[in-house]
Amino acid sequence: MKTKSILSSHMVMLPVIFIAFAGYFLSLYRGNTSLASNYSLLIIVTNCVYLDNPIFGGKVPENRAFKLLAHVDGLLLVVWFVILIAQLFL
Repeated sequence: MKTKSILSSHMVMLPVIFIAFAGYFLSLYRGNTSLASNYSLLIIVTNCVYLDNPIFGGKVPENRAFKLLAHVDGLLLVVWFVILIAQLFL
């Protein structure tokens, strides 16, 4: 019997990652850097725990909406990383 973890479900993890990015960028926009650092930790944890992450070579969801959300999450991950590097130098 094969069990499926909730951490490998695209319907759960892709929206959670998107909400984490939205919270990070909103707190950064409002100037709340301590909350932005908490969202950064959440982004790192959710991307590492997500077992079938299409960003890191996992299986791509078959649903078009979740496939688009996976691509948006990948783009936001790159933008988040560039912002973090830019903050280190400023």
